[in-house]
Amino acid sequence: MPRVPRAYVERNAIADGIEKAKRLLGSDVVLIRYDLGEDWSGDPAIFFRVLLSDEASKDHNLRTTVQRFTSTILAEIDPLDLGLQPYFNFRSESEQRELKEEAWA
Repeated sequence: MPRVPRAYVERNAIADGIEKAKRLLGSDVVLIRYDLGEDWSGDPAIFFRVLLSDEASKDHNLRTTVQRFTSTILAEIDPLDLGLQPYFNFRSESEQRELKEEAWA
C-alpha cells in the first residue's frame, strides 16, 4: 500500500510554519511560495520560491540571507519529518520586476 507523506495531510502546519518563518526573517524575505510534488527521482518534495528584498540579495548579504532562510524554514516546518525533500529557489525583487512570473507573485 503506498504511503502518503504527512505533508499532504498537514498543509495547515506548513502554511503556519511559513508565516512564522516570514515574521522571524523580517524584511529580508518579501514572499514565500511553495509547491508539493515529486523531485527528479520521484520522491515527495517541497519546492520553495523565495522572493528576497534587493538589499538581502546583494552579494555581501546573499549567503547570510540564504543560510538564515533555510535554517529558519527547516526549523519551523521540518520537511524531512513530513516526508519531503526540500528544494529552494531564490530571486530578488528586481529580478521579479523584470521577469514578471506569476508563480513568484
